[in-house]
Amino acid sequence: MKRILLVIFFIAIIFSIIIYNNKPTREKILFIGEKEYLENIRYNKYDKFLYDNINYKELINSIKNNDYIIIKNRKIYLNQLISDSDIILIGVNNIEYNKKCNNKNFNKEQYDKKLNIDKKYLINLIKKISYSKIIIIDNYCIK
Repeated sequence: MKRILLVIFFIAIIFSIIIYNNKPTREKILFIGEKEYLENIRYNKYDKFLYDNINYKELINSIKNNDYIIIKNRKIYLNQLISDSDIILIGVNNIEYNKKCNNKNFNKEQYDKKLNIDKKYLINLIKKISYSKIIIIDNYCIK
C-alpha cells in the first residue's frame, strides 16, 4: 500500500510539473498616458490608465496618491496595475511639449534636461513598486 501511494504521489508531481510548464504566458502590458498616443501603439491587448493632458510631475503625484479609475463599478488602482504589469508604456507631457515647442522663445535643450530629471524620478518611483520593464515614449514637436 505504501508503494502505491508513493507511485501515485510521484505521478501527481510529474503531472503538476507538466501542467505548470505548459501554462500559456501572456505579458501584462500597461499603458499610462494621453489618449492621442493610444492609436500609435501596436500592442493588441493591454491595460490602459489614460489621462487627457498630464505631465510627468502630475503622473508622479498620481502614483504617490495611488489614483484609481472606475471600470464596471470597480475601482482599479494605478499602483496595483503597475505592480501587476510586465511592461509599462508611458506617453505623457506631449500636449504641453507641443505648446512650448511652437513658441519662438522655446529652449528645447533646457526643457529636455528638466524633463529628464522628472523621467528619472518617475522611473525610480515605479521601480520601487514593480520590477517591470519601463518604456517611455519620447516627446516630439508637431508643427
